[in-house]
Amino acid sequence: MFRPSSDAYTPRIERKDIKFKAAENRTPVQHMSSPMGTLQRPNFRDALRRVAMILHQHIVKIESRFEQQGGGGGQCSSNSSRSDHPQKKSATTDDGLFHASMRDIFNEDCYRTPTYKCHMARIPMARPGMVYGLRKVQVMYRIPSETEIYDFAQQLFQSVQLSSECSIVCLIYVERLMEIAKVPLLACTWRPIFMCALLLASKVWQDLSSWNIEFSSVYPQFSLESINKLELNFLRNVKWDLYISSSSYAKYYFALRSLVEKQDFRQRYNRMVGGVGNVAQAEALKVQERTEQVKEKALLQLSRSM
Repeated sequence: MFRPSSDAYTPRIERKDIKFKAAENRTPVQHMSSPMGTLQRPNFRDALRRVAMILHQHIVKIESRFEQQGGGGGQCSSNSSRSDHPQKKSATTDDGLFHASMRDIFNEDCYRTPTYKCHMARIPMARPGMVYGLRKVQVMYRIPSETEIYDFAQQLFQSVQLSSECSIVCLIYVERLMEIAKVPLLACTWRPIFMCALLLASKVWQDLSSWNIEFSSVYPQFSLESINKLELNFLRNVKWDLYISSSSYAKYYFALRSLVEKQDFRQRYNRMVGGVGNVAQAEALKVQERTEQVKEKALLQLSRSM
């Protein structure tokens, strides 16, 4: 049975008596604040990072699940594109939680505009002309990192000016599609599903919603006709159920807010924010060294003047 994030990451209240605390012994409100913002206006960068962490967790678990059941047939991004080995479509068995047939419906190859590589041949000819050949470029799919998922969505947030609540609504729609239609979130399906969920979140949540052509301009690999087809498939598989109750939204919000309380998620979140182990950390260390040098020079000049 599929377990949504609102249930998996919501902190549990233990059965124990809550003791009364005097006002001076209670935790100050300043220490209870969260970088995620408030329920009415969440911080979109922080909320989007947490959504990216959950989507990455889904992709890793479902990829490993398909690989164990189908002998590697479920992971369409490990070695080559799905179109290179069409006989592997039936290698993955349906276990009741996710269907392999739904993977083919939301596969990125069905919506991405194909690219071709042109080869020119120099052949002596009696009349002017040229001989050339076109070869379709196969896309290599692999499991994305949390930063790649975050950058994919942040580009859309900055270009289309989506509201901060759309990231939470998007997660609700993605997991609703996974639960109702048993659609697996894989390396070759997460981009179309994530993009379409953001599109529907914008249309449902915002007063001035985004147009499909705007999403096509941000992601030129998806044409307008492909986005329209993807939106229709998404709506059909969720049975046109886009209603979100206030309690459901609040559950997801507080589940995302308490996400970093788990040790493994906290370390991954700190890597995304602080840039540990990448270029951002190196640049931060350079800035720290320059500021220390400037501080030492200022103190030296101050001591000489005195």
